[in-house]
Amino acid sequence: MNPSRRRAAISIGSAMACLSLKPCCEADDETKIASDAFTGIWSSHYQQTFIYLIIQPNQKAVFALLDQGYSFGEVPWIPAKNGIIVRGFPMLRLWQTNQPDRCKVRMQEIPPEMTNDTFVKFPLSFYMTRQQDHLPAALAELEIPKDWHGANPPSDFDRMVGKPRVVNLK
Repeated sequence: MNPSRRRAAISIGSAMACLSLKPCCEADDETKIASDAFTGIWSSHYQQTFIYLIIQPNQKAVFALLDQGYSFGEVPWIPAKNGIIVRGFPMLRLWQTNQPDRCKVRMQEIPPEMTNDTFVKFPLSFYMTRQQDHLPAALAELEIPKDWHGANPPSDFDRMVGKPRVVNLK
């Protein structure tokens, strides 16, 4: 590992440890109610970089970053006036808008040496959209395979691991 990447990795690790040890800020009931409005799956992208947030009501979020690979993990979020702060790396500040499935976001600036040549270009201010698509009715009506109801995997599982499916595309 080259020295600059090693320093970046150490800095990221230190930042994550520091974030996990800092206490959350206090919020009044009005702020907590407003922050509950963010529960759900949120996404945004810029060119080939995607950010996903799965905001859970227990002040936890799954933060996924897809850019020349991927990074994801569970991070805390804290209530803030008219929104929330997601304490990931980078940190994100989300504000409510008058559209319940759209929010304004400001991302913490990351030094260029701590990221790559595509993520460094991701805008610091952007919008995120909440996913509202539900499972299509045709998929929701599919029956669960009978051998999935048991406590053990199907009997052919070990024999089939890693084998590609045979598909007839005619």
